[in-house]
Amino acid sequence: MSGGEAAWASSLSDWAHAQADIRALVQIGSRVQEGAGADSWSDYDYQLITSRPGSYRDGSFSAKLGPCWAYGSRMAFGNALKVTAVFDGALEADFVVLRHIEVLIAVTALRWPQTARLWPRALARGVADLRGVVGSGWRMIKGGAVWERRYSRISYASNPLSEDEYRQWCGEFWSQLVWVAKKVGRGEYRAAQRGVHQDLVENALRMLEQEALLEGLKAFPRGRRAELWLSPEQLTATDVSSRPERAALVVALGQIADAFTKSSAAVAGKRGWRIRDYTGIRSWLTGLFAGEV
Repeated sequence: MSGGEAAWASSLSDWAHAQADIRALVQIGSRVQEGAGADSWSDYDYQLITSRPGSYRDGSFSAKLGPCWAYGSRMAFGNALKVTAVFDGALEADFVVLRHIEVLIAVTALRWPQTARLWPRALARGVADLRGVVGSGWRMIKGGAVWERRYSRISYASNPLSEDEYRQWCGEFWSQLVWVAKKVGRGEYRAAQRGVHQDLVENALRMLEQEALLEGLKAFPRGRRAELWLSPEQLTATDVSSRPERAALVVALGQIADAFTKSSAAVAGKRGWRIRDYTGIRSWLTGLFAGEV
């Protein structure tokens, strides 16, 4: 954006303060987190707390913030709306749109953390999400002293993978591997190529992230900065080539299956969890592509 970071910050603040429904606008993410290593490639992340979340659903508000190249919206973080907009100069901003009353309940509950065992599941999950996302650092753009006090109650806490989530991830990976393998067998190579990266590599990276966290490393979701926290062996294992042709896809299936097998076993071992037996799928895959995998 013309004028750089200062111009963007001023434009955003002016806009937010002019919107009566926006109760607070909070900057989060690497640009306000100490030691996060933000650089010129880093985007801008915000929580937009409003009494009218529906007004922001299509992301069109982005056009009011400055010369906007593109914007889009999707659901993220459970049931929260996330708007991503790209402005002049490729300045990228993400807005997680949160319902005012829900955030207010969560930060109020944090006044009495000793009552956490009595919180409904939805409240406990909301507080956990806030602590995981906000606890590492934030900056209040709109909200004043009242919201400053509320956010000062949010300390960082990671959300460790539960055993149920672990089993769901494993089941999802192996189920999707069968689906992708069948697409390869049928000759639907582009659908298989999409499945390799969208489902299989994504799930492998999720598991590798958990493995790295258990080893005390600072890992990030969606493969972000993976070059810094994956081992050389893991980098090689996830260097998956999936051209839309049978030979490349068959090799990719075997490669990513090996990577996921090793990482999921490592996570289970560190947490003391029992590993379900998926050798039937590996045997089926080997038989399907006999001499190819």
